[in-house]
Amino acid sequence: MTRPIETRLVLLASLAALSGLLPGCGGSDGASAAGTSSPATAQDCDSGAGCHTEPERDEVEAIAAKLPACPAAAQPLHDITAVQGPGAQSPLAGQTVTVRGVVTADLQAADQLKGFFIQQPVADKDPATSEGLFVYAAHAADVKAGDYVQVSGKVVEFKSGSDASQTLTELTELSQLDICGPGPRPAVRKLKLPLQSQEALEPVEGMLVSLHQKLAVTEVYQLGRYGELSLAAGERLFHPNNDARGRHDETERALRRIVLDDGRSVQNPSPIPYLSAADTSGTRRVGDRVDSVRGVLTWGADAWRIHPVEAPIFKPANPRPAAPDAVGGSLKAGSLNVLNYFTTLGQRGANTAAEFGRQRAKLVETIAGLDADVLGLMEIENNGSTALSDLVAAVNARVGADTYAWIDGGRPGTDAITVAMIYKPARVQPLGNAEVPNDPGFEVDGGLRPPVAQRFVSTANNGSFWLVVNHLKSKGSCPSGSDDPNRDLGQGCWNAARTAQAQALQRWVGQLASQSGEADVLMVGDFNSYLEEDPIRTLEAAGHEDLLKRLPPRQRYTYVFSGESGALDHAFASASLRRQVSGVTVWHVNADEPLVLDYNTEFKTDDRYAATPFRSSDHDPVLVGLQLKADPVAPLPRLAAVLPASGSVGTAVQITGIVASAGTELSVDWGDGSPVESLALDTGSASHSYAQPGSYTVSLRLRDARGQQAERRGPLRIAAGPGEGGAAELFFSEYVEGSGNHKALELYNPTGAALDLGAYTLKLYANGGTAVSQSLALSGSLPAGGTLVILHPSFATELPLAAPLRSQVANFNGDDTLTLEKSGTVVDAIGQLGFDPGTAWSNATHSTQDRTLRRKPGQQRGSVPPAAPATWDLAAEWTAHAQDSFDDLGRHTAR
Repeated sequence: MTRPIETRLVLLASLAALSGLLPGCGGSDGASAAGTSSPATAQDCDSGAGCHTEPERDEVEAIAAKLPACPAAAQPLHDITAVQGPGAQSPLAGQTVTVRGVVTADLQAADQLKGFFIQQPVADKDPATSEGLFVYAAHAADVKAGDYVQVSGKVVEFKSGSDASQTLTELTELSQLDICGPGPRPAVRKLKLPLQSQEALEPVEGMLVSLHQKLAVTEVYQLGRYGELSLAAGERLFHPNNDARGRHDETERALRRIVLDDGRSVQNPSPIPYLSAADTSGTRRVGDRVDSVRGVLTWGADAWRIHPVEAPIFKPANPRPAAPDAVGGSLKAGSLNVLNYFTTLGQRGANTAAEFGRQRAKLVETIAGLDADVLGLMEIENNGSTALSDLVAAVNARVGADTYAWIDGGRPGTDAITVAMIYKPARVQPLGNAEVPNDPGFEVDGGLRPPVAQRFVSTANNGSFWLVVNHLKSKGSCPSGSDDPNRDLGQGCWNAARTAQAQALQRWVGQLASQSGEADVLMVGDFNSYLEEDPIRTLEAAGHEDLLKRLPPRQRYTYVFSGESGALDHAFASASLRRQVSGVTVWHVNADEPLVLDYNTEFKTDDRYAATPFRSSDHDPVLVGLQLKADPVAPLPRLAAVLPASGSVGTAVQITGIVASAGTELSVDWGDGSPVESLALDTGSASHSYAQPGSYTVSLRLRDARGQQAERRGPLRIAAGPGEGGAAELFFSEYVEGSGNHKALELYNPTGAALDLGAYTLKLYANGGTAVSQSLALSGSLPAGGTLVILHPSFATELPLAAPLRSQVANFNGDDTLTLEKSGTVVDAIGQLGFDPGTAWSNATHSTQDRTLRRKPGQQRGSVPPAAPATWDLAAEWTAHAQDSFDDLGRHTAR
């Protein structure tokens, strides 16, 4: 055993060539470990990387005298500074060494870092070497903060992130661990942001550090997932393109921030750290403040991070706003990104009925809180009126029957999401029909997500204006070409495409104004562009005012990405409307909030969900006050209808739900060269048969005596029918409702060519309901005569099947309905949608409960059962087999 005097001599000999850290000053900061006083006196420090004073020799001797004795070292004894070395990599990497130090942080719990940090009691003279070291203990060691320990292990550089050159020096594969007794308190290194350089923290790696300055929370996205948030010097960080002054360049912004971690390595920590309360009201918002942080500094996941040794105290400098700021005026118009509101579950947005209910409840509270008279929506499912009417019904159930109605814009564009709008009929009325542009300038990367416009008139004074709802191309999913003009050139990817969309928008809006005689235009939506980027400047140059610039600079944001705030959602007023704008605000209920507080259920060991507006989306809503001037009454034709989306040769397709008002002539152009067909003004439907397969555009038009027109236009795909080149569609060929989870579906391709499955979706409706409970969007292709089998996720029996799918859409019972849709049109179904048969559809020989059903030989296409109360005759198309008959799955043929 080494005697105390020998320990002191070893330390003194080591210190003869040591003492000193980073240039500057600063020392103990009040210390944290148990025992004695600090070896150095703290001074002010503003180096941006931490500093200390060099201890005098008598101080060194005093510290050495207080060090407890340690057993003889099994391996060569090294100072921690020698292990760390002056560079990013240890000069002793791969070697087994023995070090001694004081434990500064014990993070060995199962959900923590599985190790502890040690620090040598006295700094060396080299400012490039760290006095701290992480010790990875595969098996928990009985140490605590303040212990003076001797550890033998292998020096390794632990890589954690994408940058292979940046690692954490640590000791692992421990062969010896001795707790020698209580040690002196190591000096706490004072840091200050912004840093001098990206490399400034390497000499402080593994050490006890502190920040004493004004710090703001600038990122909370990973708080629930990994227990971390980002802090920035002074105030939250803004994207430089959001401010004409530029603020800080990319390098300076990086030097102004650091990650505050929670000392845990587990994902989805419970409880979630740093929240303001233990119940569902708890949050931690971007913009909140903290003035003091003390912990150990480490590197991981591509960032420097501090694991606190004492709980930081946050100041709620950015409290939740209970309601939007007042905007004045007689009407309020706004926009809200609803973050993939899909009634078709499992595609985007909610994956389950439970998640969908949570999502809907949050959005309902947000819309109720906005209390807008007209509200534009983005990212709602492009499935006609299904998702939109569902949301409006839920809002009306909250705020009062018939408070809101929705504008029927059809199915604009080709994207899965679209824009839409809702309004209060008691406050405004639509004037004419919704307008959708037919301009290739809105098409990007093969997809089309056009704006939708509607002219509204105030019921109070007949003042009118156009509301135009937009959603421009996003900044993500960058093109791969090195010379592609849409690569990121400083304004995110697809900036050239967004600028082209903005040019098309200002052209189209100009046409709307000139043709209608109404120059008052309010454009709202998600423009995916910051305030000083090209698309915004394009619209401003055309005479439209970005109303968000009326707000104080620190309030001009609707989104937080990678710790930087900025405005992606905007409201533009035309030259004539801007004088009628009484106010504008952003209701900061989403962007500042942690992702973990949203409606999703995955990754939530600690579920803090609450049916409040907060984190109902990832974008903040925008609200504008309008004081409209009175206008003359100008009734316009209005036309409503449901257009067909698909059909087949020889089978009539129908336009249904036709309602025409304020017009004198109603006609339909089927788009196949046949004469335009005149219709009676009071007709409710129209039908037509096509002679050839192909893609057509159907146009239903209503004109008045002045030549003003309302139009409903949509694409129609006609497939070849039987005898015209083969059967048209994929169909259900087998249905297995077996014991337990032995449930399966088989789909069959009866055509003479491979089928693109991307157009097809399976949907499950439970217990007679009309809301989708599960869905499965298909992908890939299916060869001619091929089958695709979908199994319940817990289907236990092994079957000789080629690549079956497993999906909750196969979690059906005998009283549930299954549909197969192609491009939104049902082409085959099992069960009668919207009807609950009790336990099953059945007759004397067939049942959808505890049976296997197979489509009869020779069947070439699916069919949709008649609507209840008509009887569905299963025996007409299906053969019945015993429960758990799996032997034919995957083998269907059109025999």
